[in-house]
Amino acid sequence: MPVRVGWKVSAAGVGSVFGSDGVVAASQRRQGTGTTPAGTFGVVHAFGTGNPGTKLSYRTINACSWWIEDPVARDYNRWRQDCSALSKRDNEHMADYAGSQYRQGVVLDYNYYSPVRRGAGSGAGIFLHYATRYTGGCVGINSHSELTATLRWLDPAQNPRIVIKA
Repeated sequence: MPVRVGWKVSAAGVGSVFGSDGVVAASQRRQGTGTTPAGTFGVVHAFGTGNPGTKLSYRTINACSWWIEDPVARDYNRWRQDCSALSKRDNEHMADYAGSQYRQGVVLDYNYYSPVRRGAGSGAGIFLHYATRYTGGCVGINSHSELTATLRWLDPAQNPRIVIKA
């Protein structure tokens, strides 16, 4: 089992990936830019195809699971269960990524509690999830087993944080 100090991954061969356009200060990050916000962030809840044993609140992805990225939506930057004919415009269908990237994931609290909807500091759906190359702005770990071990290790009573440096 790898040793973790904070969320520093130290298992041999395990790495992390970020947004396709790099890491920028959270206050300057803008939705849709392919950048990952730098800063220290808490966790909101975990999600995926089945709870691996995390102590975090957990949501299971199904065909009706969406992450709302439309800045005008009342539930912007939130999970929505909606089986109606919801438009894909500006929203992410979680099930499209459940086979690999979102097999397990964690919602980071960047722009979550008081969301900025447009401009500097905006952005929806910043997650910790599996990825082997750049992301749309999330933090990816290139090992499913390490990500699962991390979810099992996370304990909301310990106030877990992730530090992302530019």
